[in-house]
Amino acid sequence: MDVGRVAILVAVCAVAYVLGEVMARRHIPRLPVYLAVGALAGLVNSKAEDAAHLAFPNVSSVALGVIGFVAGSHLVWPMIRPQVRTIGLQVLGMTIAVPLFAAGVVAFVLREQETSVTIAAAVLVGTIMLALSPPEAIAVISESQAAGPFTRLVLGATVVMDVVVVVGFSVALTVTSSLLGEGVSVGDLVGGIATGLLLSAAAGLAVGGLLVLVVRWTSTYRSAAVLIVAASALSVWLAVVAVRWAEERLDVHAEVESLLVAMVAGVLVANLAAGVRFAELLERLALPVYVVFFTLTGLGLHLDALLAAAVPAALLWVVRGGGLWVGSRAAMTVVGETEQVRRVAWKAFVPQAGIALALAATVAEEYPKFGATFATVVIGTVVLNEAIGPFFLRSALTAVGETATTKEMLD
Repeated sequence: MDVGRVAILVAVCAVAYVLGEVMARRHIPRLPVYLAVGALAGLVNSKAEDAAHLAFPNVSSVALGVIGFVAGSHLVWPMIRPQVRTIGLQVLGMTIAVPLFAAGVVAFVLREQETSVTIAAAVLVGTIMLALSPPEAIAVISESQAAGPFTRLVLGATVVMDVVVVVGFSVALTVTSSLLGEGVSVGDLVGGIATGLLLSAAAGLAVGGLLVLVVRWTSTYRSAAVLIVAASALSVWLAVVAVRWAEERLDVHAEVESLLVAMVAGVLVANLAAGVRFAELLERLALPVYVVFFTLTGLGLHLDALLAAAVPAALLWVVRGGGLWVGSRAAMTVVGETEQVRRVAWKAFVPQAGIALALAATVAEEYPKFGATFATVVIGTVVLNEAIGPFFLRSALTAVGETATTKEMLD
C-alpha cells in the first residue's frame, strides 16, 4: 500500500475518533459514528475504499484479536458460574426461534423455486441470522462502562453463540450439499468441527500462556500494549497454520477462527492471577483499536447491497428481531428474570458484523445458482444490524441500570 493511501486511512480514522468523542458527550454510542464516518469516506473517496480493502485483511484481523482478548477478559469463571444456566437457555432460545422465523420467511418468498433450493436457502439464512457481533457487544459494553449480571449474560451468550454459529453453519452447508446433490459424509463433518474446536483451544492456550508472561513481566503500558498487539497477530497466524496443518497432516478441513483463539487466550489470562492488570491494560488499549477496526469496517460496508435489497432486507431484519424477542423472552421467563429484563433482553443481541458477512460470501461462492441474490439480501440485513445494533444494545443496558450513567443517576 502506498504512502498516500496510508495517509488517507489515518486521516479517516482521526476524523472518526474526533466525531466519536464529540457525539459521546451527547450520549450517542461511538461505534455507529465510526461506522458512519468510514462508510461516508468510502462513498466520497474511492481511494479510501481501495485502501481499506488492502488494509482490512491484516489490520482488522489483528484488531479483532485484541477485541477477542477483551471478550475473554470479561469471562471470569467465579462471576460467570452463577449464570451458566441463564446463558445456556438464552443461547438455546435464540438458536431455536431465530432460524425458525427466518427460514419461514425465506420459504414463503422462494415458494415458487424448486423445493430443494427453497429448503437449502431457508436453512442457510436461518443459520446466518443467528450470528451476533462479539466486537460490537464488547465495544458498547466497554464504552458504556457497563457491569452487572445482565452485562455478563450478554457477553457470555454472545461468545457462546459465536461457537454455535461456526458449528451450525458447517452442519447447514452439509445439509444444503445433500439437498443439492453434493453430499458430504457425516464423519467428515463431525471430524472437521471437532478438529477445528480442538485446534482453536490449543492455539488459544498457547497465546494465553504468552500473554500471562507479558502481563507479569512488563513494567510499562507501552511495552505491554506492543506485546499484546503482537500476541493478537500471533493468534491470527496460528489460526491459519492450524487450518493448513489439519489439511496436510490429518486430511481434514477444519475451521479455526482467530477470534475464538483470542477469546480462549483472554479467558485463560482473566482467570489467573494476572487477570486484573490484563483487564486494566486492555481498557487503555481498547479505544484506539475500536476506532481502527470499526472505521475500516465502515469503509468496507456494502451500502450498495443495502440499497439494492432494502425491502427484503428490512423484512428479514424485522423477522430476525421477532425471533430474538420470542427466544429471549422465553429463556428469561424460564429462569425467572424480572419483567424489565424479559422485555429488553432481545435488544442486546441485535448487533451483527463480520462473521455473518463472511458466511454470506461463502454461500454466494459455493452456490452461484441462488447465492448472489441470497448474499445481497443477507448482507443488506447484516449492514442494517451493524449500523443500528449498538443503539439497541446500549438501550438494553441502560434499561436494566447497568451502565455507568444510569448507576450515577441511581446513586
